[in-house]
Amino acid sequence: MQFVEGRFDTKEVNLVLVPKEKHGEVLLCVKEPGSGFNLPIGEITLYDSELYVDFKATLDDATKLGEEICRRFNEFPKDKKL
Repeated sequence: MQFVEGRFDTKEVNLVLVPKEKHGEVLLCVKEPGSGFNLPIGEITLYDSELYVDFKATLDDATKLGEEICRRFNEFPKDKKL
């Protein structure tokens, strides 16, 4: 992603959650309408070690938190988004 450049309209995009259990990641991604790409903009980490067992222990909570963040962003009125 270091060589990717461009802009997108924050009023038209959706925030989606991409939990990757196999890779030990819970990603917040931006998805533009009509696009098949999810652009990662953040990662939810609820543990302070690099151990996979700690990731697995917090996966459900990280997923629930991410779903709530996505829900709130997507339901926010478009006319009040930047």
